[in-house]
Amino acid sequence: MPPHLDPDTLFAVINEVALFRDWTTLLSFSSTCSAIRSAWLPYIFADVRWPHASKHNDLDGLEFFPESLWKHFRRLSLIWPDHWPDSSPPLWGDKYYVGGDYHPRHLDKLVSALSRMSALTRFYANCPFYPPSSVLNALIRCPSIREISVADTPLYVTMIPKIPADFKLETIAIVPVAEVLRVGEGPYEPKYHEVTYYIREYRKKYKNDILARFAASAILFRVGKASSLRRVQVSGDLCTLDELAEHDWPNLDTLILTGHAPRLHSTTTELVDVLVKMPKLTELRLLFATTKGDASFRVVPQQVSAKNNDASVFKRLKHLALSNACKLSGVFRYTAALERLAVCAIIDHPWVPIALSRSDVDGMLKDMAVESETSKLKRLRIMVEDKVSPELCRDICMQCPALEALEIEICGYHDGKPVFAWSEFSEAFSTLAHIRHLRICVQFPEFDETDVSEPWRSARKECAVYLASQMPTLQRVGFEYRKRTGTHRYEDGWLEWDVVRGGRDGLQLHELTGSWYPFPEVWFPVSLPV
Repeated sequence: MPPHLDPDTLFAVINEVALFRDWTTLLSFSSTCSAIRSAWLPYIFADVRWPHASKHNDLDGLEFFPESLWKHFRRLSLIWPDHWPDSSPPLWGDKYYVGGDYHPRHLDKLVSALSRMSALTRFYANCPFYPPSSVLNALIRCPSIREISVADTPLYVTMIPKIPADFKLETIAIVPVAEVLRVGEGPYEPKYHEVTYYIREYRKKYKNDILARFAASAILFRVGKASSLRRVQVSGDLCTLDELAEHDWPNLDTLILTGHAPRLHSTTTELVDVLVKMPKLTELRLLFATTKGDASFRVVPQQVSAKNNDASVFKRLKHLALSNACKLSGVFRYTAALERLAVCAIIDHPWVPIALSRSDVDGMLKDMAVESETSKLKRLRIMVEDKVSPELCRDICMQCPALEALEIEICGYHDGKPVFAWSEFSEAFSTLAHIRHLRICVQFPEFDETDVSEPWRSARKECAVYLASQMPTLQRVGFEYRKRTGTHRYEDGWLEWDVVRGGRDGLQLHELTGSWYPFPEVWFPVSLPV
């Protein structure tokens, strides 16, 4: 390293750029000299995916990463394209063979490399074919692997090899073929709105494959081992409450159930019978999609379960996320230690989700009032169907005075004639002595967001300045708006600012890039690609 290149300064710059995931800048700087390139390689290649359609040749077929880079890999994604253009057949994937299953080539290159990736902690697979058992065999020989995620990939039981006793995963996620859930009304994801996504041959074949349930159980309980897992995400379409309740989960702290509420469980097993086997569980997410004709999923039993367990197990939860497919009644009487709460609207694509009505929110707040210790709640995120009023905000703030972050999102935002003054909202929030982050669907005048003069943006910024001036603890504020994504398509978006106080110019706002919650994240949004 050249003497004028201070190592501390170099790594400070690297960390700052990596924090904002500015890969273009990283790549540009890494080409300036060998010293900078060596220092930045672990950041550039920490998160990689394979295969790459453009990286192949006629002699060797699909190319893999050079061995010199393997030591830098921390997260590796195996994402195989689910469609080849008929006009240009691929050089690196065979067509369907007898029996109808896709047979890919060149996976041996990945298999031979996996066990030599000394820093690899996470492996993600998204493939339109049965993964060969050799892939999982190679993964269990990778000493650093801690997380395995499988999504939109057909599974079979015989792919599970004999798992060594010392192989211990901390995180496992299993999402079945064609599980596509829509949370709220944004952001717009084009591939889920195209009919071709749903009629791919492998999705039609494996979407309702009953054998996938047995394979998922084998992965969860034999590869994952309930005794060592700390975080589990699994679809309700792939497991039952009975199966989960059969095992002790001594170290699990996060359970995420997605898809649809388990339909095939016996009438004697309740959710509390599962949770009682998880003594360290602090976070529960029931992110089920609503379905026509199905009753809401019962979160807590009316009294005690048939196995003599009651809702007292909820008292140790600190983070709880529910969807509108869950029956909220009675839940909040047992959540004295709750610090985070999210209630989202979820449905299968491409349908539009229906969020909580005002009466639903009132019922939730009434339930919360039964337990006075609910005031410990620090982060609340809810989706509503009706326009938000200062009265609703006041009711929320009175019930949850310790809130540090509040987000109220309307599912399908539309501008319109404002009914309430900004001062009414600031007065409603005045009881929140610790509020730092606020995102709310305040009603603004009807402006087109494509208007070059951007009155929709100016109106929201003026409101942000006003609320920040009235709420001295506020550090970030955002407002919902209807974002156009095509001629006839819209999505809900957030216009958001960081609040900077003091200094010569007094109060200032710095606009942030757009953000969203990549499913199944519910607490902290991430920046959208620019």
